[in-house]
Amino acid sequence: MAALTLGVSANQNDAQLPAPLQQMVETERAFAARALIAGWKQSFLEYFSDSAIGFDGGAGPAKDQIRKNPDPPPEFQLLWEPRYGDIASSGDMGYLTGPSTSINPARGNTPRFSTYASVWKREADGTFKVVMDVGVPTPDFVAFAPGFVRAPQADGYTGSDTADAATRSLTAADATLTRAATASQADAYGGRIADGGRIHRAGVLPLVGETAALAWLRTQPAYSAGENRFAEVARSRDLGYTWGTYAMPQSKGFYTRVWVRRRDGAWKIALDVLQPGAP
Repeated sequence: MAALTLGVSANQNDAQLPAPLQQMVETERAFAARALIAGWKQSFLEYFSDSAIGFDGGAGPAKDQIRKNPDPPPEFQLLWEPRYGDIASSGDMGYLTGPSTSINPARGNTPRFSTYASVWKREADGTFKVVMDVGVPTPDFVAFAPGFVRAPQADGYTGSDTADAATRSLTAADATLTRAATASQADAYGGRIADGGRIHRAGVLPLVGETAALAWLRTQPAYSAGENRFAEVARSRDLGYTWGTYAMPQSKGFYTRVWVRRRDGAWKIALDVLQPGAP
């Protein structure tokens, strides 16, 4: 079964990765391996930052939300593997995504598939920890190219904005998109998706690239409301992430967006996830 091969796929692309990205990928792999030994709950507590935010029952400290979950039975398996992502040129912040499979004997060992997305930051001791982790169920196992593939590199930002200026710029880009989505999701995202940008939505396979994303978004209703709640940028000001709330006629919850910045200062979406829940 394809889902059971997680964690052992070829990694022929790794040798071409910059050292900080390689470190982040290997940390995610160690995180996933730890889950098979100690269970997903313990591994999440070990690899999440104390500052991580979760959306289980509302936005709040992720570790507090994790602790409230019952301990998983020993037979339960949560399998995942980083297959795509990138890191800021400063090496302090990045994102990863890949396929995830859960197997629970209590439901007859029938696998359930999803795709996860994690945002990582370097801690003061030099290690990477998760600051944001979101996933959506998919109708089938999510296929990726073999090994780990780095997001396309082209025309990245090399300016000298201050952290405050870059954060204001990212917040404005995020708020503008969310506001535009109250009229039309397709129009809101048009021209704002990076090369290889990914849109993750519950119940559908990931939409990769602007053409596929916009074709699907044209079939979706406009937001009835949305609000930016947070934005943070890397030291190099070329990558950042945001999160906030959204509402549509049949769904409401939280969004997480990872952004990359172009040489002209414009922010583009590298990864965008809606996680239904209770804002």
